[in-house]
Amino acid sequence: MYWLLTDMRYRGPQHAAQELSDVTRVVRVRKGSLRSYLLSLTAETTFFTHGLFTAVDPPDNRLVVNVWHGDGPKLAKDTHLFRSTVVVAGSALWGGQRSRRFDVPAECVALVGNPRIDQFSATPRTEVLSHLDLDPGRRTLLWLPTFRQGSAGDGRTWHDADSLSSRTAVAELVEALSRAAEEHHVQLVVKPHPLDADTYAGFGITVLPHARLAQAGVTLYQLLGAADAIISDVSSVWVDFLTLDRPVGFYIPDFAELQAARGFNLDDVQSLLPGPLIETPADALRFVRTVATEPSQLRPSQFPGFARIGAVKGPGAADRLLDWLDDFQRARQRDPLFTRGASLARPLDSHRTAVRDAPS
Repeated sequence: MYWLLTDMRYRGPQHAAQELSDVTRVVRVRKGSLRSYLLSLTAETTFFTHGLFTAVDPPDNRLVVNVWHGDGPKLAKDTHLFRSTVVVAGSALWGGQRSRRFDVPAECVALVGNPRIDQFSATPRTEVLSHLDLDPGRRTLLWLPTFRQGSAGDGRTWHDADSLSSRTAVAELVEALSRAAEEHHVQLVVKPHPLDADTYAGFGITVLPHARLAQAGVTLYQLLGAADAIISDVSSVWVDFLTLDRPVGFYIPDFAELQAARGFNLDDVQSLLPGPLIETPADALRFVRTVATEPSQLRPSQFPGFARIGAVKGPGAADRLLDWLDDFQRARQRDPLFTRGASLARPLDSHRTAVRDAPS
């Protein structure tokens, strides 16, 4: 398996997937090098999450799997440029858009769940929270705002809306959240998006930047699996979190700005949300109190939008994808890639080559 990386120093979350430390099976190759182009042209199987090199349809004798990086209401532009044989989806609603947006036949959409959700149950909650110096004995409420102003670290920047930290109304609501969390013995934590230029340092609540998780040996999805509830906005994270059926609150104070700048792939986003919309300090207090005392009242499955979204439930998404790909290969009279029911740790057949591309 050849892993194409922009940053060759990146070792991957070996604490979450020890297979990454096996350099005899996982060979790191610099993305953009001559070798990476040759591998991409000759690999029998390719998996990518953010696009690879070309907008050319893969030849019929190759299997190119677009895992993508989540479902959700944010509009992804120029998706027709990401060419693949198969596209993976984690929900029926957004899976239904995959065929049109990525220009693949409907039968080439693998509605199996995003493989990253398997990390929800990969590590005990106590262990995850302890690694981050959080108290396993308290309910954990995780705020996961998507970026408004982003930076990729290579000079590229985005501006979809003003940063949340610069808004007085946001500070007032976060203060209400913090007071309510303290009153009800809930630990409130904000996890900024890795691309976010906002540090959220001025709010006086615990901030877990991406580097802190990496330092502690915890992935975002391990942290999500340890959370009792989350607050989100238009991020794809909450769609994955639905598989746990734990409370999700929605705080989107700049909805109109995001709609105008970034755009949404649905016309009725707010009515679809499978959880309460938090707009005032009173809403914040009510949400935290319910999370602390009666969280079952806020299960996403109790909201009308949950059924329409149709999030794929249960762990084992990676195994489901591999099984789906085997069936897909058989249906088009190709050799299956894996043995059904085999462990993910089983080596690829010696004559097969796979390329995986990951952003660093």
